[in-house]
Amino acid sequence: MPGAVRVMDHRKSRRAVLKLIGAATAAAFSARPAAAAPGDAPTKVAHDYMRSEAVRLRQLSERLAAIPRRRGFKALPMVLTQLEQWDSAGLDALLAYAGAKQLFDTTTIADGWINQIRNTVNARVWSFQQADFLAVATPHGSTALALFTQAAWTKYRLAEQTGGAFKTNTFLADPGFPRSAVNEPQDAMGLYSEAGNFIPTLQKRGVVFLGCHNAIWELAGSLIAGGINPDGATHEELAADLTNTLVPGVIATPGNEATIGVLQHGGFVYSYV
Repeated sequence: MPGAVRVMDHRKSRRAVLKLIGAATAAAFSARPAAAAPGDAPTKVAHDYMRSEAVRLRQLSERLAAIPRRRGFKALPMVLTQLEQWDSAGLDALLAYAGAKQLFDTTTIADGWINQIRNTVNARVWSFQQADFLAVATPHGSTALALFTQAAWTKYRLAEQTGGAFKTNTFLADPGFPRSAVNEPQDAMGLYSEAGNFIPTLQKRGVVFLGCHNAIWELAGSLIAGGINPDGATHEELAADLTNTLVPGVIATPGNEATIGVLQHGGFVYSYV
């Protein structure tokens, strides 16, 4: 990902929500480990935020949670050529999903991409009564930065890649709504409002996020060129370390643009946000 990106100002409402979360949340995420151990499965949550009618979507989420993410890489090449180099089993599970499904292509981290995903899921689940609606986010470009742990943001100074729009990865905050919030679609500060504009919250609603290897490779090159390489790693080693720091639950792909085409061929509706 070449250089810092030009970004837009946040909406006032989003700033207000983030202010409520407070500095304690950012500090908690900064303490997270930088990489998952090889073969670790995503952390299971105490409860999800899916409607009781979402039987198929919940089954998919449980299946994805049981599939170990491939992490603990030592080195990854520019072009992935083996299934073992990405989360192929997780991607296969998405492609096999039989139900309403839509992908969200997004490239600019400070645009309203996460807000638009939330709004779409709200409308599909409540307005169109599609409780099993599957949303898949395919961030690349600067939006790919949202999928790295706070530990990675600190180690590789990823805030600098946002042009000053973010100091920490605020997308990883988790307000922790009660299960009762699932049945309160009109709560202006509830689960379905901008207070739910966070990756862990949307994951509990069944949204799946895909990590782009091409974006990771380009980011690694940009970091090396900018002298941000604390371990003195090679390009291949740095790309592997970044992959190892994708947040829990993310499905790593060989490249999200290519994966978008595969998903469309598999019946996903395309949206650019």
